[in-house]
Amino acid sequence: MAALAAAITLVHLLGARPPAWYPPCWFHRATGLHCPGCGSARAMHALAQGDLARALDQNLLAIAMLPVLGAWAIVTARRVWRGGAFSASLPGGWAAAVLVTVVVFTLLRNLPWWPCTLLAPE
Repeated sequence: MAALAAAITLVHLLGARPPAWYPPCWFHRATGLHCPGCGSARAMHALAQGDLARALDQNLLAIAMLPVLGAWAIVTARRVWRGGAFSASLPGGWAAAVLVTVVVFTLLRNLPWWPCTLLAPE
């Protein structure tokens, strides 16, 4: 948690514009298509700046998955705290649901017409 807080603070201190050294997407460079992660670094930067609208515009899925990731982290930490074994796996059908969501999001954000174009990062 301390490392996460330090990372958010560091990104916040970088200022309102994302730095030019954020890594480019190799998939987008090679194909011209947006992968599910395209724009996620800019989205997290915008979120650290408190700009939720810009964060959602950069990568809706990355921002929407944060509560799911947080819930998974809490459940996993609680299990480990109570003496259980650490497991990075998702419960039940969650892994399949996440996979389907990522695939559908990727397909939709690469379609060339409105409203699908709204899912592509700037």
